[in-house]
Amino acid sequence: MTSVFLYEPRDEHRSAIIVELLSAQIEPMQINDGFFQRDLGLLNKNGAKAQPFLMASSPRALDHIRNLRAAGCLNPVLVMRESRNSQETAEALDVGADDDIVLPVNGIEVRSRISSIVRRTCGHMSDSISIDEITAYLDGRDPKVSGNRVKLTPREYAIFQYLVVNSPKVVSRVAIYDTVYSLSDTQPFDKVIDVYICKIRKKISAASESGYHYIETVFGRGYKFSPLQELSKDNDLYPANGSISNRSREVFSQSLAALNEKHY
Repeated sequence: MTSVFLYEPRDEHRSAIIVELLSAQIEPMQINDGFFQRDLGLLNKNGAKAQPFLMASSPRALDHIRNLRAAGCLNPVLVMRESRNSQETAEALDVGADDDIVLPVNGIEVRSRISSIVRRTCGHMSDSISIDEITAYLDGRDPKVSGNRVKLTPREYAIFQYLVVNSPKVVSRVAIYDTVYSLSDTQPFDKVIDVYICKIRKKISAASESGYHYIETVFGRGYKFSPLQELSKDNDLYPANGSISNRSREVFSQSLAALNEKHY
């Protein structure tokens, strides 16, 4: 499930929009005008994930978009309006909006529009990223591991997607924390990211034929999502209990051999 910041001050539209978003596996985080009085630069602090904004069309909305862009925020912004208006649409796009849609919103369409913007921003041409046994989707769908769907919570999905999109780069724990909790009213304990990483690893290793979880700890720097060909016996991508079945070793060896043959 993906999440969006929802700015919708109009009571007559808010409930219906929330229901529609939830039906499309989009978690709305409701915000008001006070949200934009904070330090908006924190939204992209330390390379945090650019969480999308879904904003009702209004004079204040234009000011809020200007402030987001002035603060250097790259978050996708979609504006919702009650009827088509070319002049107002042009104004919204000119101040920094990425898309403009007409009510009533369709959750699946919103998800696809967000996915399209994210793909362009990240330099990906499709709505999925495949890394060996894993297929990650950029439109909010849960990933597939060795062909099997792996159910992730919204927090787990945010962390997983951020690691995959940045693979094979190392991502700091601080950047991951800011991706999940930036400008949130609740700031959990410091080790919460390690807890989520552990849960994601267990789910991936349980579903993968090779038995590996792919999320490598780079001590002193953070984490990275590593393809099979980068694995070695010296890293921590083996199962957490240290035990590896003969079948897992065999699948791993076969996977490496296939990848190397394909590469060369």
